[in-house]
Amino acid sequence: MPGQKKRSRWSDYDPRYIYSLVVRRYFAEMKTKVEIAEEIGVSRFKVARLIDEAIAQEYVKFVFPRQQLLDDEIAHNLCKKFQLQDAIVLSVSESWSSQEQLNDKLGGITASYLSRTLTAGMKIGVAWGRVLSSTVSKLGDLPPLDVVQLSGVHPGIAFSQGPIDLIHKIAAVSGGKAHPMYVPMWVDDESLATKLASDQAVLDTQQYYSRLDRVITGIGDWKSGSSSLCDIFPPAWQQPLFADDIAADLCTTLINSRGVILDSPMNRLGFGITSEQLRNTAQVIGVAGGEEKYAGIVASLNSGLLDVLITDFETAIKLLA
Repeated sequence: MPGQKKRSRWSDYDPRYIYSLVVRRYFAEMKTKVEIAEEIGVSRFKVARLIDEAIAQEYVKFVFPRQQLLDDEIAHNLCKKFQLQDAIVLSVSESWSSQEQLNDKLGGITASYLSRTLTAGMKIGVAWGRVLSSTVSKLGDLPPLDVVQLSGVHPGIAFSQGPIDLIHKIAAVSGGKAHPMYVPMWVDDESLATKLASDQAVLDTQQYYSRLDRVITGIGDWKSGSSSLCDIFPPAWQQPLFADDIAADLCTTLINSRGVILDSPMNRLGFGITSEQLRNTAQVIGVAGGEEKYAGIVASLNSGLLDVLITDFETAIKLLA
């Protein structure tokens, strides 16, 4: 009928075929979006959307042959500058548009790193946070591990990002054993803190703190406010810490811009691995990236507590500069 819109001959095809066709025409055959639109009977705007969707669903991937060498070189330079045992850099060929997407990608490379480096029987301490939640969601095969909770719990931290949920998920993937600690992150009374610290269940978990093979932790940034610990600390605790130029937290260890470990009420009222126990751990792995984590990463590196840094390309370049 006159004026009726022409139906595309591709309308009834499996969408996967359309994605494959469009990206091949566009990237391999160098056809324009207008030419592709004419071929399949849709608008050029529809073609643009199909290309974006095909990329998002990995019907096409971009490979930069020399990029891996550059990523490895940058990682090596990070190790040399900050005296690290290892560094893993999310390639510049990866892209993201939000901190959430970056955390997801960092979680992916962290999961791969753990799968490559952890061995059976290791004792692994796990902190909490968004990037660790992403890491755990992407774990595949792991050898049997003892998985240890590194702090008490707090209702201000989402359960899916909290230490109890994370250690049980890792233990389930590895077929190992979780060592939980069902106490608050801190209490308000020193006598109660002393009483809880002597509870056998707490002692059973904390006995591992002095003999951990690995600690896996995110990095909280207090300068940008990108710290779940900063968010839940009582205001009366925060004020003197900001006066002391606090910049970062690793687990429950608080660090100023120069890398100095700061005192806080957590040391008397809290439940978590100490800075000295972190320092004595065979390998502390810190995972963080993006502008909002930069000051925290620098402070953590200055503290000397980190042995491995997992971060993104842009942050790595800035650290080297």
